[in-house]
Amino acid sequence: MLSIILTAICVVSGPKDGRKLVFDEEFNKAGSVNTAQWIFDDGPVYNQELEKYTSAKGGNAIVEHGNLVITATKVNGVITSARLETKQAWKYGYFEFRAKVPTGKGTWPAIWMLNESLKKGTGTWPASGEIDIMENVGYDPASFHFSLHSAKYNWMKPAQRTKAVSIPKATTEFHVFGLDWKPDTIVFYLDGSPAYTVERKGEDTDGWPFKDPFYLILNLAIGGNWGGSKGVDDAIFPSKYYIDYVRIYQ
Repeated sequence: MLSIILTAICVVSGPKDGRKLVFDEEFNKAGSVNTAQWIFDDGPVYNQELEKYTSAKGGNAIVEHGNLVITATKVNGVITSARLETKQAWKYGYFEFRAKVPTGKGTWPAIWMLNESLKKGTGTWPASGEIDIMENVGYDPASFHFSLHSAKYNWMKPAQRTKAVSIPKATTEFHVFGLDWKPDTIVFYLDGSPAYTVERKGEDTDGWPFKDPFYLILNLAIGGNWGGSKGVDDAIFPSKYYIDYVRIYQ
């Protein structure tokens, strides 16, 4: 008797499935940062950080060898770095980045998002929300941190929505960071695997302000109330933060 064995193949959908690429920054053109896409925020710094963010002329962010390179330097006692923001804002989608973070006591690189209402002057922090797709502090180099901030949940309160994941070679290799943002669920990804999932569970705006367009921020902070809590080592300078690409799907 001939036996026919049918093998069922389960196809697991990924966060890109059913979505189209709507923003693609590959950093392949060496030289200056594309100011048609990015804004240099050279305004005030927060969190007791030590750096001064410079404009495009400051030389702290350039494109070379297929990467955006944000460099923090210390010259004559003055620390400078760069903070780049997208001119566009997005509501929902899958956001993916490939990056290599610096290390050493005092570094604080991040990939994060803020509510567009803050730029318009109609929103306030933390009520308008913050999405931290990746943070790393140099005194704890093996750990990547993923967080959501709101009026109800933020780092100033006992109740937080945050998770740290430690992996080998966190600072010696490039890693892929992702954010799958849906109306009632946000999933953070690390190297293609879900790292932290947060569900809305019927909360109002105080707990879930993630219903508006958010813009993207890439920056390298130095010191501050978290990054500098173990001190800042002068040996870290110049400190370089590499971003290979930014891709957004909706």
